[in-house]
Amino acid sequence: MSLNLHANYRRDIDGLRAIAVTAVVLFHASVYPVQSGFVGVDIFFVISGFLIGGIVYRDIGLGTFSFAGFYARRARRILPALMAVIAAVMLAGLLLSSPAELRQTSLGAISALLGWSNILFWKQISYFSPDAHLNPFLMTWSLGVEEQFYLFFPLLLLAIGRLRHVAVLCVIGALCIGSLCMAQFGLGRWPAAVFYLLPTRAWEMGAGTFLAVAKSNYTLALPRPVNHLTGWTGLFLVGLSIFIFDEHTPFPGLAALLPVGGTLALLLSDGSFVNRAILSTRPFIWIGRISYSWYLWHWPLMAFIWLCSARAPSPLLLAGAGIVSLVPAALSWRYVEQPFRRGGGSNPVVVLRYAGSLALGVSMLAAVYVSNGLPRRFDPALVIAEQVLAQGRGEPCLANYGVSSLNLSPRCVRDTGRPRIALLGDSHASALATSLSHMADQAGFDFVQFTKSSCPPLLGTTRRMPAHPGHAMQCAHYNELAFAAVMHDPRVRTVVLAGYWAAPFAADAGRDTYTDPRDMTDHGVPASLARLDIALRNSTQVLVNAHKQVVVLGDVPQFSFDPAKEAVTAFMPMRREAERALDPSFQAVREIAPVDLLTLPTQPVADLVRHAVEGRQDVTYFSLADGLCSPAGCQFRDGDNPFYVDPQHLSRAGADFLLARLDGLLPVTDERIARIAAQPPIPTTSLPLSAATQVAIH
Repeated sequence: MSLNLHANYRRDIDGLRAIAVTAVVLFHASVYPVQSGFVGVDIFFVISGFLIGGIVYRDIGLGTFSFAGFYARRARRILPALMAVIAAVMLAGLLLSSPAELRQTSLGAISALLGWSNILFWKQISYFSPDAHLNPFLMTWSLGVEEQFYLFFPLLLLAIGRLRHVAVLCVIGALCIGSLCMAQFGLGRWPAAVFYLLPTRAWEMGAGTFLAVAKSNYTLALPRPVNHLTGWTGLFLVGLSIFIFDEHTPFPGLAALLPVGGTLALLLSDGSFVNRAILSTRPFIWIGRISYSWYLWHWPLMAFIWLCSARAPSPLLLAGAGIVSLVPAALSWRYVEQPFRRGGGSNPVVVLRYAGSLALGVSMLAAVYVSNGLPRRFDPALVIAEQVLAQGRGEPCLANYGVSSLNLSPRCVRDTGRPRIALLGDSHASALATSLSHMADQAGFDFVQFTKSSCPPLLGTTRRMPAHPGHAMQCAHYNELAFAAVMHDPRVRTVVLAGYWAAPFAADAGRDTYTDPRDMTDHGVPASLARLDIALRNSTQVLVNAHKQVVVLGDVPQFSFDPAKEAVTAFMPMRREAERALDPSFQAVREIAPVDLLTLPTQPVADLVRHAVEGRQDVTYFSLADGLCSPAGCQFRDGDNPFYVDPQHLSRAGADFLLARLDGLLPVTDERIARIAAQPPIPTTSLPLSAATQVAIH
């Protein structure tokens, strides 16, 4: 996101920045049809490589390059505005963030200052996941990629800068091709790493540097008609890339060639009609000049709106926030960026000054982190609620994307010589694991857990996810190993199958589908439902033939709001007021969400699952949704205990509450579990459910 440092200022590059940052802001605001505005970051990467890489190459050729001068310029450009945003976010967080949230925010701020945000978010969060909206510093991942690039790339240019021009271009080109191939190959196995990390992003900045080196050594002046055509082609490619992808597109890989190629074309077509008459106009230039500050300011404002909203905020509200953020962005550019960029002092002094400022800032943020987010700001009950939620996150026995082998560690396969209960499924099954393991232990069983993200426990059928190209085969292989392990283990008496059965049919599922692992063709929803039906029948029959007792669990209700966040907000007066202001129509009835705020398991899928397994010998079906729901709605917490860690995954408290009410879930239960199971259901009249979900509540 670097401002043009080249002596020959090109106004059209500021115009190109304006397109990039506007695309990012509109994408973050969920404004249709800008569904792939995230490519604005790719445009920024190419511009950065063209300008900064080109300057480094030029200075090396002139013999004027110094690391002190380079990093002094980078510090003046990047840090002042970033520090101002961090200070504002932390102050707002004192009022609106819970202790756990403020602790995480402080860690994000530290990573932003030290230039490793991309590594932090690679480990913690998906850019396109729902909880990504709640992190005020998510946007700094791209700054981390850039700063890491400029730690290593000057060394490379110093090493090859004295070679012949053709050799320099060959080295840069080869590295770019290698980085792109690594990205394309890695998308199927490590999509998050490919998205966030430098090795698979370096080719975009390298492509910009390649063009800058070529222009500095060769005359690339195009004939006027060709130049105009190149400009229009570049604008078309950039514009097309902003609209045709979505969060389910494997990215970045070959798909990123579209915005990268379009940006290179516009950088090459200096003087074309597009560059002069469109990109060089005053509105484009103004937005381009404040693009770095706007990029920094818009996201925290949107993140706090997400944080304080009970339900997903409307695109209109988020777009309004994006427009409002132009005000602090313009002020930041005028009174922070410009004065500090023109600041005096020798380069070594400037580097030391900013290093001291970084040390002070990191120390203050570390104090917030070590204090666990300053918990004394709120009622102690809030801390207890967050501890309950933390217990339901980070399940170690849940295999992530890219993993197709079983975790046979003692944590996941307990062995004390007793008979075993096995749990197979996806993340929804994993949410039940701790509670089910405890129940099994109390009933005299060892516990085995084989669970994998987005991988329903089925044989002969897998979940195809275009956003994770290799996942379908990995899931199929994982299930083959899991089923084989429990079938051939004579100590496994009962196998529990649980999952998000309706996942491919959810509104946010994109082009996901149930499919044959040998044929990844999408044959439509009816075929997908048929595959689920056949796979459930066959999978349970295989287990029955292996002399296993099989339990199939219907899924839990899901909500149009985040029950975990709502449970936390209940203890935060200012956030409750902000919630009422942002969404006056939201009304949660104490501990029960009314029907219009919840989504019962998709009824055709719930019907299908029940019909596929109910009434068969040695196969038992339980509906988890029935244990929480009544005509008034569905329960999402019990006093201070939240039942969910997000809109669809149970917390430990929620799993305990539900499983204890399933009479006959395990072959043996101790007296304490039996007493809990005998407790009456939620004190409401019975819910008029269809035959698909008529299961007794105990």
